[in-house]
Amino acid sequence: MAHSLHSLVVVLTVTRLVDCINYQQLLLRDLFRNYDSDANPGGTGNELSAKGASVTFAAKLVRVIELNERANTIQTQWWIQQKWINKDLSWNKTKYGNVTVVYVDPKRVWTPDILLHNSVRLFDSAADDDRLSGSTDKYKTKIGIYPDGQHYWLAPAMFKSVCDVNTRFFPFDDQTCTLQFGSWAFDSSKLDMIFDRNESGTSPYQMNTEWELLAFDATLKYTKYSCCQYPYTSVLLEVKLRRRFYYYMVNLVVPCSLIAIMVLLSFVLPPEAGERISLGITVLMAMAIFQELTSEKLPVESTHTPLLAQYYSSAIAEIGLAIFATSIILNFHYRKNKMPNYLRKLIFSFAGPIVGMKKYKDLARSEKLLRRGQERANGTSNDNEHFKKGNNCELKSLSLLQNDLIACEKEPRNEFQRGKNHSSIRETHILEDSEDNSADQEDKGDNVEKELADIYAKEWQEAARILDRLVLLVAIVVCICTFAAIFIQAPRVQEHLFGDPAITEEQRLLLRRK
Repeated sequence: MAHSLHSLVVVLTVTRLVDCINYQQLLLRDLFRNYDSDANPGGTGNELSAKGASVTFAAKLVRVIELNERANTIQTQWWIQQKWINKDLSWNKTKYGNVTVVYVDPKRVWTPDILLHNSVRLFDSAADDDRLSGSTDKYKTKIGIYPDGQHYWLAPAMFKSVCDVNTRFFPFDDQTCTLQFGSWAFDSSKLDMIFDRNESGTSPYQMNTEWELLAFDATLKYTKYSCCQYPYTSVLLEVKLRRRFYYYMVNLVVPCSLIAIMVLLSFVLPPEAGERISLGITVLMAMAIFQELTSEKLPVESTHTPLLAQYYSSAIAEIGLAIFATSIILNFHYRKNKMPNYLRKLIFSFAGPIVGMKKYKDLARSEKLLRRGQERANGTSNDNEHFKKGNNCELKSLSLLQNDLIACEKEPRNEFQRGKNHSSIRETHILEDSEDNSADQEDKGDNVEKELADIYAKEWQEAARILDRLVLLVAIVVCICTFAAIFIQAPRVQEHLFGDPAITEEQRLLLRRK
């Protein structure tokens, strides 16, 4: 008995399923018996009041896949929803077993030719690239048809569209990309678009690691062309993005700043080390190589120079100026001639107090004393020369009697000879003392010149030390001011510093709209 009841239940269930399948097949056969998919569901009205199909369009942003600054393109994923009514495909559900919906292939029914106008590839026959085209062929999902003739088409799609990227404030930039959807063949008298805000939004949005979604908005646009009587309807989807700058700060800005700061070490190294110029040139080459390596990541922009490119160029220029200043300071350090008075006054009286450095000792006073000693030495030498010239005859006689003087020292002959010998010996001592004094004065003159040269050299070295500190302080200030002046141009930086909101409350509400 139980077996018989089970068999009866199975038979009734199978019969019901067969009847249901037969109803759907019957419905589809009746719907498409005399149906032409090219026929406009709204008829062929000639007046704007006799509109054709009204298509309700909605879009939900799923994710931002890529924004290519160099190619000025953006790749996004959307859920596209389209609804319209086609009375030619309506039925009485009571006649077809209460079938409330059927799903058909898009090729079997009329579909609106709503395309992405600013797509990179509007039509593409290649199977691999069709997913990025802007045509309706990319929609592979079935269309749901309801008894009142309403068509519901929900399809996920990826688009690659043109985006006017402005990289002036890179990497602190905000970008606004617009996607324009509209009919290509039908004007508003044949196909009128209605945007459904309630079904649009960013509820399924998935976060992008490089771009932050700031706002999403949509507007309905009517465009009148000279070829046609009625305007064309289109929907503009506006996506506002903000770049996440942490990656670029860590990988591009910070290394560049560290390389630029290293050139300041050339003003700290002692000149005797002989590595100051080589350090500057090494830093300059490293900066140039780093800029070349990172140029591929920088967007190509002819109308505006990105902030990061401005900073690179400024850093290279500052490194070149630092090498130039180092060359001048080294030239000062190894000089030994007398410093011009105007330069001495400029460095020791003006620049020295600014950097908190004074003369190591009173070089001017020491130079004055040495000059006075040199003048005295020159005067004594002239007196000796006068003495030599005035007593030339006596000196000659002394030299003639030299041999006799030597003999007299051994054995004097008489009183007269002894007196004469004593006089000659005294004059000989005077001559010897005069020659010794002249030699001493020449040695003193040489020593004075050496001491003067040492004083001059120390004075130049002291000036080089002052310039080292002055240029170091100026370079630090210039580096900080350059960094601040370049990057403060970005509105995003101004927002963080001065609290200027870059996104309105209305835009935030749009982001939360489901």
